[in-house]
This record gives sequence, C-alpha cells and structure tokens, in this order.
Amino acid sequence: MKNKVYVLAFTYDVPEEEYRAYVNPLHMRRYGRLLRRALVTAVKCMRDSGIQHPDAIINGTCMGSFEETEKLLDGLAEEGESVSMPTRFMLCTHNSVASLIGLYTHNHGYNNTYSQRNVSFESAVLDAFLQLKAGKIRTALVCANDELTPSLRSILERLGISQSLFYDRSIAMMLSVERGEHPLREITGVGIWHEKGKGDKAQIVYKEICD
Repeated sequence: MKNKVYVLAFTYDVPEEEYRAYVNPLHMRRYGRLLRRALVTAVKCMRDSGIQHPDAIINGTCMGSFEETEKLLDGLAEEGESVSMPTRFMLCTHNSVASLIGLYTHNHGYNNTYSQRNVSFESAVLDAFLQLKAGKIRTALVCANDELTPSLRSILERLGISQSLFYDRSIAMMLSVERGEHPLREITGVGIWHEKGKGDKAQIVYKEICD
C-alpha cells in the first residue's frame, strides 16, 4: 500500500439555480430533489477535477432517496399493491444515486453504495482509500447524499427526535493517486469504530499539502 491518496476536487450542495450549467434540465425532469442535487454535485466535481471517467463511483447514504420512497408508498396506499411502479421502485433504492451518476456519465467501472447510518460517507471513503492505496484503482468519485423531506421533518418533530441526527446534503469528492497540479489535500487515513453507548464514530485524516 504505497500509493498516496489526494483530494483533487470537493463539491458541496450546488445551488439549484446553477443546475442547468451542469446538467440539461430535460434529463432531470423525472428525478426528485435528492437525485437532481446528487447528479449535479457529482458532475460539477468531475468537471472541477478534470476527470470525467473515474475508475470507481462510491456513494454513502443513510436513508437513500426518501422522497422517492414516500412517492412509492403513497402510490401503493392509494392504488393498491397490484399497480406496477417499476420506475418509482428503482429510484427509491439506496443504490439509485450511484447508478444514476454512472449511467449519466457513461462510467461502467466499480459502482457501490454504503448505507451505514451516520458513518455512510466515511465507509465509502474507506473503500476508495483502500483500493487506491493498493493500486486496484487510480481515481474514485466518492459521494454522500441524504435528504430531509417536509414529511420526515414533521414525523421527527412529532416523535421528539432531533433533526440534527439526520443529514440533508450532497457531497462529491474526487480522489486520485496522482497529485495533479492543484491538489486540495492528502488523505492519510480513515478510521471507523464503535463506542459502547455512543454508536458508530468515524474520522477521515487529512494532511495539508505545502507546495
């Protein structure tokens, strides 16, 4: 495990008014809020890094596309279980984000999703980090995508559960074993552990790069 792992680009929650600069609106008309935001964030990250075809696309998500799941369940409740809704079902699965990014950008390499509650993103980074260090891949787009819908916020309020325990974010980070011209930082380690009574904890260790 001799390779160094560099962060070439980092993108976080692209404003909705900028979406059309990265993805044709016609291509997103069927997608809900999370899928649109995730796709644009990933495309911007790839543009910023100059890497259009990473060797791996890895997404971390706590709850997947909650809005699409709501639509699927509402449809079943209103129309019955005999109604066929394959598109709704495909869009609500946890791996729909990573799959959508791969299909839209014509990337057919390693494509994986981690759903490990609050350490989902770190789990995705750990996967990419180990593969990059071992030389199995040379570039990886690592993402984190979750959403808080109005109905979910209402449920959490009613149950007295803090919304701070849930994420509403879209993150994309391009990792590479090549330093490139302007690397943001170097990842030197990723740790995930469990603390009794406190749940899962994680840490990504960065090293600043001095030119």
